[in-house]
Amino acid sequence: MKNNWIDIGFFNSKITDRYFEEAFEKEVSNLLLLDPDRLLAGFRETAGIIAGMEGEELNAFMKHKERYGGMWEDGLIGGHTMGHYITALSQAFAYPGISASDKKKVSERLDYIIDSLAKCQEKTSGTVYEGYLFAATLPSKEFKDNPALQFDNVEKGLGEIFTEAWVPWYTMHKIMSGLNAAYKFAGNEKALKIDNALGLWIAARCESWSEETRKTVLSIEYGGMNDCLYELYLINKELGEKGSPLAIEFPGRIMDAAHAFDEEPLFEKILADGTDLFDNVHANTTIPKFIGALARYEADNNETRYLEYAKAFFDMVIQRHTYVTGGNSEDEHFGKDNILDAERTNVNNETCNTYNMLKFARRLFAVTGDKKYLDYSANTFLNAIAASFNHDTGFTTYFQPMATGFHKVFNTLDGNFWCCTGTGYENFTKLQRGIYFRFRRKLVVAMYISSELDMDDYRLVQSCDFDKSDVVSFEIIPHEGRNAEDDIYFRKPQWLKGAAQLTINGKEAEIKEADGFFIVPGSAVREGASITLKLPMGICAHNLQDGKNTYAFCYGPYLLSARLGTAKISETSHGVAVRVAAGKSCESDELKITTGETVDDFIGNIGQHLIKREEGTEFDLTGVETPLVFTTHFNQYKESYGIYWKFS
Repeated sequence: MKNNWIDIGFFNSKITDRYFEEAFEKEVSNLLLLDPDRLLAGFRETAGIIAGMEGEELNAFMKHKERYGGMWEDGLIGGHTMGHYITALSQAFAYPGISASDKKKVSERLDYIIDSLAKCQEKTSGTVYEGYLFAATLPSKEFKDNPALQFDNVEKGLGEIFTEAWVPWYTMHKIMSGLNAAYKFAGNEKALKIDNALGLWIAARCESWSEETRKTVLSIEYGGMNDCLYELYLINKELGEKGSPLAIEFPGRIMDAAHAFDEEPLFEKILADGTDLFDNVHANTTIPKFIGALARYEADNNETRYLEYAKAFFDMVIQRHTYVTGGNSEDEHFGKDNILDAERTNVNNETCNTYNMLKFARRLFAVTGDKKYLDYSANTFLNAIAASFNHDTGFTTYFQPMATGFHKVFNTLDGNFWCCTGTGYENFTKLQRGIYFRFRRKLVVAMYISSELDMDDYRLVQSCDFDKSDVVSFEIIPHEGRNAEDDIYFRKPQWLKGAAQLTINGKEAEIKEADGFFIVPGSAVREGASITLKLPMGICAHNLQDGKNTYAFCYGPYLLSARLGTAKISETSHGVAVRVAAGKSCESDELKITTGETVDDFIGNIGQHLIKREEGTEFDLTGVETPLVFTTHFNQYKESYGIYWKFS
């Protein structure tokens, strides 16, 4: 299985699982409740000041609206939310399962924002800021005199987040990624024109850097600037090859600008290996850099060393820094290698990191065909991304505590525009991503989730409810006058408890297996077929490298966490206007075994002690002094919980 697997489901599939359908609908509803003019206020103020506006003229251009508050959008990082917001609207527009009425509203909102940003960019025409687009606050006369001062300050190594610079290149990455998405997913050509003009402003800036200045810039968080610029380069390269007037004349300038953000000394450090390479390193500063390395390989397949950088980094994060959820980090930072149990607190698993690692895994699968990336993707989607969602409100988490006894804290509609609020917008408007991949005449079913895939030749209907059954069914329905000739590759789950069973049209079939996939040849489905795949489930125990007797439990694909009630739920502030869990519902996460077994024996027989109830998805843990009730973790958004427990 070689390169170029395409995530075919993004444009061609819809999720029919009701839980995720409702999650999408809630996310779209919340996006449409936001005031676009308040998100645009900073862009309009910056553009108006560049154009020489002041007083009532400037206020009128800003529609007499103010930025949203909360210290993020009304700070020097302002504008990052708009980037996520545009991406989320574009993804929602592209989703085949969106209702006609919601699609119309989303389209109108997206068009309004892009038209407004175009008017902002027009104000820079003929000035030294031509093409510039930004929305951060301008807190002093010095900033108003030079609306790009943050970028100047970064080049000087100045990074005080309230008075000098709050990661402006990180914010620029979000804005450019949003514009890329508006063109790629919603076909908005005006967004690409804005994007190209902004890209040329960035290119000119990068071309002015000395090597010393470049090193200084790269020492301050810059998000995935290499990633979004390589993406813009590929858009223009492909358009140029088609002779489209939308393409810029010299896309190589965008490629060179992207490469200016490639941090080769860091990349080489990964290949050299070593221990504790990322101890106390900010995780979400680092992950996008390596996604950018992968993007260089995607833009130029001759750059194979960059693929090696990406693969090595991904493996290091997964093997040395990742919890059972698929998430990582403590208070936004990596720790020493293989120190995870000791770093379980109320501020683990930053959602931005998980969002980025999930995106990273799917793109690595696309270029390698290695099933391990799909195993990570499926686990992380269900047990970290779905678990970041409040199903009542549609709001999402910043952190997910790994310390036993805490609860999840969610953003609000218009008061918490955290970085993870924006990635939350994106996560729940692309739920169909990563389910189906295709390469030539091979179709991969990467995730087991009720959904429909509509191809040129056939329709595939997947029905799955692991709450009730371990059997997944598929209907292959050729379109009139067509045949379904794809070989179908079903991902063999890493959690299987026993041999899988396959039936085709009601008859048991021999399972052919290769590279971690169960394969049904196209000849068996050519004229249509009913397929069932029985995937036996059971309890699996997972411990941590530095926690010999510390365990978490999964049932099939589901991570389980203990219900610990709501009595001691409380919150406190953390960092810059972030809310986190404060109250802890239990004094200890130690469980004493009462069966007379050793810890190893108890865990080895865990299926006899953690027992599923006949109805629903609750499990009773017996054989310990403090019996507990566990449930599927993605459904835990109201109570305190415990994932990891120490057995003695």
